[in-house]
Amino acid sequence: MRFLLPLLCLLLFASISTAAENGSALEAKPAPKALPKAGVVLTFDDRNMNQWVKQIPLFQKYNAQVTFFVDHFQTLTPQQIDALKQLKAAGHAIGCHGARHRKAVDYVRAHGMERYLKDEIDPAVKRMTDAGFPPTCFAYPSSSRNAEIDQALLKTFRHLRGGTGLTAGQRMRDLKSIYVPVDQIADRGCLIGTGIDYAGTEKRPDYLVEIKDALDHAQQRGEIVIFYAHNISDKGPGHHLQPRVLEAILAHAQQIGLATLTYDDLP
Repeated sequence: MRFLLPLLCLLLFASISTAAENGSALEAKPAPKALPKAGVVLTFDDRNMNQWVKQIPLFQKYNAQVTFFVDHFQTLTPQQIDALKQLKAAGHAIGCHGARHRKAVDYVRAHGMERYLKDEIDPAVKRMTDAGFPPTCFAYPSSSRNAEIDQALLKTFRHLRGGTGLTAGQRMRDLKSIYVPVDQIADRGCLIGTGIDYAGTEKRPDYLVEIKDALDHAQQRGEIVIFYAHNISDKGPGHHLQPRVLEAILAHAQQIGLATLTYDDLP
């Protein structure tokens, strides 16, 4: 018995010490960001960072953060890298759009999954990580994807982004795949967005009205809606969203109390 009491004391001390250490570790680890009741995820693709960075004051005006998906990272100039650093410092997320913007389904069909990962995903992630932009998310070029590729990429990324479009006569609020209930977002590996380039122009004169209605729909139903565009400029080059239209979208989201979220904000 005289040996039992010291042994029990030693075990009790070890348990208390372990609990204290675990408690300190938990306290040191930041808690996940709580999601709002509803939100919008705005994303922009390709390599338009010298145009994107000009819109930092506009995003700040509406306390909005978005996600920029970058491809061909190995070709970026120091100026473009600096622009990405400014965007990241302003609270925006930088995601992966592939090493060479290859269409996933076609490449996997022609060369196999292992070769696709080796050629398109691994080098892109490494270059981004080495440059200080470790990506948590990936956007499929041309929205070319399937369930098999999703499963493979979700071993590297927390979330993916695919895409869909409107059919003739369809309203954006009825495009069910672009909305995700907030409480389901953590379990949805691939989020589906719809394109909003040229909204409010002659090419898509009704799109701004549709986008605002989609934001209302998400806010009313407690959902997150996903959009994608490319350049942010008045005339391009390439697919683009005009700054005045972007401001109208951000202003409407703010007016109805709809949070703007980045992919990095999503659990």
